[in-house]
This record gives sequence, C-alpha cells and structure tokens, in this order.
Amino acid sequence: MMKRGRKVMTYDVKAPYDVHVGFGPMFELLSSLHTFICRKAYKKTDLSSGWAEQVRGKLSPGLSELLDSMEINADWKVIYGLVCMLSDEGGSDEVIDRLESRTARELHEQALAYGIPLSEDMEKLRSLALRLLPGWYEEYFRYTDANILIGLGQEAEQRNKEKDTYSTLEWVDRITNGFQFEPSDGLTRILLVPHYHFQPLNIIYRFGSLLLCHYSAGIYFQEDDFLSPQEYRMIRSLGEKSRLKILKYLHQSDAPRTFIEIVRHLKLSKGITHDHIFKLRASGFIHAHFDSETLLGYSSRLSAVNEIHSSILGYMERK
Repeated sequence: MMKRGRKVMTYDVKAPYDVHVGFGPMFELLSSLHTFICRKAYKKTDLSSGWAEQVRGKLSPGLSELLDSMEINADWKVIYGLVCMLSDEGGSDEVIDRLESRTARELHEQALAYGIPLSEDMEKLRSLALRLLPGWYEEYFRYTDANILIGLGQEAEQRNKEKDTYSTLEWVDRITNGFQFEPSDGLTRILLVPHYHFQPLNIIYRFGSLLLCHYSAGIYFQEDDFLSPQEYRMIRSLGEKSRLKILKYLHQSDAPRTFIEIVRHLKLSKGITHDHIFKLRASGFIHAHFDSETLLGYSSRLSAVNEIHSSILGYMERK
C-alpha cells in the first residue's frame, strides 16, 4: 500500500471495466492524421525522419494549409470522438456518409449521449471534419501499404483470442506494453486499438463510460535480419546512467512514483527527466498508471527484463 497519504494505485487482478481489442481502417486513418498534426512527436515515432515532409510534399495546397492550422486540442478530440461514434469499425466512406447525413443538432444529441465533450459550434467542427477526412484519405491514406491494415486487423484478432488466458489487467499490460488503468468513476469500457503510424506512442481519449487507447502494434517492415525496432529500443534505453537509476528507484519503491517524485530523486530538470521516462516507457521497462486519461505515476515492469534477455539471446543464436 502507498504510504504518506498518497493515492493508492491498485494491483487487483480484477478490473471493474470490460476490455476489448478492436480495429477498423478508420481508426488507422485517425492515427495517421494524429501523427501528422502532432508536430512535436515527429522525432519520437518509428516512421522515417522525413515522413512528414514527404507527405506534405504530396498534399494539395489547400489540405496542407488546413493541416498546418490544426493542433492536438479540444476540437481535435471532438472530431476524433465523432468519427469513432460513427465508425462501428467501418470504412471511411460509411463514416463520411453518416457525417454528411447528420445535422449539427443530431450530432450534438448523439455526442451528448456518447460522452463526447460538446463544442459550442458543432456545425463548424462538422464542416472541418468533412474537409479533413476525405482530403486526407484521397491524398494520403488510400495509398497506405495494404499490409499495414492487414497486419493491424490480424493483431486485433490474435489479441482477442488470448483474452481468456490472462486476467484483465495482465492482458491489458501485455497488449499495451505496460499500461495499468486504475478504477475510475463512470469508466465501464476500454477499447484497445492497435496502430502503426504513431508507434511507439499512444493516443488515449475518454468519452463518457468509454476509454479509447491506441497502442503500438509492433508492425515493422525491415529488410535486414536484425532486431526489431522495439527490441533495439529496449537495448538503447538502458545505455544511460540516469535511466538505470530510475529503474532502480521504481523497483525499490513500495508504490508507484509520480513524475515530480522522480524529478526530485534524480535532481535533474523536468525536461531531461521527461525524456528519460519516455524512453523507458516506450521500451516497456516501466508501468504507466492511469486514472482515465490522467497519468498518475510509474512503477517498474520486471517482465521487460526477461523480454530483453530473450531478444538478445534469440538474435545471437539466429542463423
């Protein structure tokens, strides 16, 4: 149990919510859009360093200007929620048709029932989405390697087959590479969605009783017979003294630690500490504990130690 009056982060194998892994092409369209709009993450994804500029060079001036004006903010979350609400894991054509056929009033009422944060100008966001989604699909997403979507669908199918093998929390941990979703008021459903474009980062949005979490599918296309990007990331993440200190601190703590506690322990700046934690999180060496969308703290994840041992040994023995 946590001491000094801090909020306890549970480890109960039972979860008060239902978890499902789902995938449809529209989810990856959203993920790819999110990746392009989230400019601060360009250097953190597994895509090539020039991906964004290459895509921008193929876009029409109108769509490029529209995307440059967008940010990952409250309006984007509403658009994200509307698309998820209308998708039913379907294709882009169905979603766009439904979006066009609904009036702003109808969308407002559906969004209210779905738990989507309401916008003061739903018609404006509806019009924005109707420019954004078809444009992105026609100018970028339709040319996406079909193997990506096939792989994402297979990932979701395989994960759901494993559901009864583990407890809910263990299953979520394995899928997300270390997320722990604590009981949260009103949360009854978690939808885990594999994605490609934004890996190794995650997208987490709460809509009413539903928590939507995009996770890294571990799909890579590489020609050389080397470790996967995720396996190599795990090795590289340990090649820094401060990160090893973080792992030791979390492992020897009696409960998860907050970001500020880790900053104080390391006696480093918040920016440098944040970068260290990101690399450890992306590598799967630490758990991230959430209350809905809110990150509570971190704890050590010992299963990753066994994973890296297996990966290195497997590579050494590979013919």
